[in-house]
Order: sequence, then C-alpha cells, then structure tokens
Amino acid sequence: MKTIANAIGWIIIICALFIISGCASIKPFDSSLPLLTISKAEKEDLRGFGNTFDTNPYIEPSSLIRGKLNEFFVIKLEFNLPQNSRIHIIAEGNTNEGVISAKAYDMYALEDFWNSVTYRESENDAKFQLRISNIKRSCIPSFSFEQNAGQSVLFFPFIGKNPIPRPSKIYVQVVVENLQSYNFEYLLN
Repeated sequence: MKTIANAIGWIIIICALFIISGCASIKPFDSSLPLLTISKAEKEDLRGFGNTFDTNPYIEPSSLIRGKLNEFFVIKLEFNLPQNSRIHIIAEGNTNEGVISAKAYDMYALEDFWNSVTYRESENDAKFQLRISNIKRSCIPSFSFEQNAGQSVLFFPFIGKNPIPRPSKIYVQVVVENLQSYNFEYLLN
C-alpha cells in the first residue's frame, strides 16, 4: 500500500512539473517591454505553485498549535533581456530605526529554511519534493547570477518573524550588468 502511495506521489510530482515547466519557459525578448519589472508578488502570481505551504514555497508554514511563526513578503522579478546578462541584487528589509525586520532569501537559503521547518516521514515525501522543485525552478539562484536572454520570471521572499515589524521598508536594487539599474521600495504599514 505504501508503494502505491509513493508511486502516486511521484506521478503527481511529474505531472505538476510538466504543467509548471510549460509556464516557466523563456519567451523571446520584446523591445516594447521594459528590461526588468520589480513588484510585490500577488496571490495570482504564486497560485501555480499550490494553495498551501505543503507545495508552495512562498506561503508561510503554519500549524494548528503554533500558528504562523513567520511572515513572507515575496518579490517578483520579470526579466525581458536582449542578451544573457549578469544580475546583481541588493535586498534589505528594515524598520525606520534601521533594524533588520526581514531577510531576503535566495534559492539555497529558502531550501534550508524549508528543510528546517518541515516535518516529513521520509526523504521521498512527494509534497516536500514538489516544494523543493518549485524553489529550484522559480527562486533566484543567488544575489549575483547569470540570467538568460528573453522574458522570464523569478521570485524571492523576504522572511521575518510573524508579524514583520511595522513600519518596515522593503528595498530591492537590481543591476543588470552593462545595461541598467532598477530600484524598488515598499513600505509595510
């Protein structure tokens, strides 16, 4: 019975990867669009990863007893690059007093976060593996990386204790090497 459940879990993961990978494909460069758009990710942007934290790495983990211990603020980067480009990101979440209120996570830090907060029966837990796959496919690989030419979307979360202290300012600067620099600020009230 356990073998059948594992097989069904893997089939679900493979199907989800095929569906999601079609959404993650890179479209060609479009000169009528900006090179980069930085925004706060909305629920609709993240819905393709699932409706719960079981598979969606951008939804806060919670339990019946402890509730949500963390709050996430997710950044969406929409690239439209004419050539392969080196990307550099500076990301800070601070209170008005300059105290760190939330930390930005790249792919490796986000994987570590989920490894530390997730209980699973085995390394082959299908939902956990799908969440890790979603991270690898959609999260920025680091704060300095090579991005392919064309249109693509990447995400990264700021994670702080729930609730993130208010007011806090989320600040992101993205430099597309040899092309342009972009800034994004969001005030959490």
